[in-house]
Amino acid sequence: MYLPFAQSAHAQVETPKAPIYGVTLDDLTKFNAIIASLQNLPYRPTVRVVFDPGTSAADYYPYIVKLHQYAYVMGEIYDSYYFPTDLTTYTARAKELVGTLGANVDVWEIANEINGEWLRADSNGPTSTATTEEQQIGQMVQSAYNVVKGAGGKVAVTVYYNQDPSGNNCWQLPMDNWRTWPTQFLSSTVRNGADYALFSYYPYQDCPGLNPSWRNDFAALESLFPNAKVGFGEIGTSSTSAPWSVQSNLIKTYYPMVNTLADPKFIGGFFWWNYYEQMLPYSTSQYFQLLRNTIINLKAPS
Repeated sequence: MYLPFAQSAHAQVETPKAPIYGVTLDDLTKFNAIIASLQNLPYRPTVRVVFDPGTSAADYYPYIVKLHQYAYVMGEIYDSYYFPTDLTTYTARAKELVGTLGANVDVWEIANEINGEWLRADSNGPTSTATTEEQQIGQMVQSAYNVVKGAGGKVAVTVYYNQDPSGNNCWQLPMDNWRTWPTQFLSSTVRNGADYALFSYYPYQDCPGLNPSWRNDFAALESLFPNAKVGFGEIGTSSTSAPWSVQSNLIKTYYPMVNTLADPKFIGGFFWWNYYEQMLPYSTSQYFQLLRNTIINLKAPS
């Protein structure tokens, strides 16, 4: 049985102040080093926590409570890496996480890279089979939405940026296109009720050769999710061994968009994926120093 967030003691859900300077944690084992690093960022960050299916919400609880003292928290209910899955599993996980951690999680990412073809069992189709599987994924998102909204929480939906009309690099089937997937497979309730609509963007090797027009792309995302703030739900490279020049350029290019993209709905985000792997300990990490020195020159959240 999960309770509305307001009924949980000694914690208060907050709306992250914009612009959001986000980082992603897919591991919490070096916890003291994590907290130390967060305290040395210029502004209160928003930390996106990847909840691994094999770890219980109760196991996460003391860490999330502590983390919430130093950062806004976005909880990722189910990373796309853990698909394919089913409605029963997805719903049960959402209820467990929200029921246990809800008072210390400010935003729930109910759908991660949700249009990625790897989320379905038959990534290559045929189209009829893939359509059925995508409809089932849409039902999972609806279920998680019901759980979070029923408890008074805020939701984020992250789509995989794969604007690739040729279909050569970034999708298996045309239905995977981020511009059409939400209207085909998400309910109007989810699209109209989402608080945040975000892009996952991995331009190096994963989805190369793209030419984003971010002003137009965010306008299109806003038309799909008309009541949502927009931004990036994660950026990075899938390999930590990608060249420094590539990774540092992503940090230096994208975080500063909070100063340059003139869109009142744009909140930043970014949520560098490899924070745990690359930015600890903060005192000796060139990636942490780059992130800090980049953010410190940008506008403060308000």
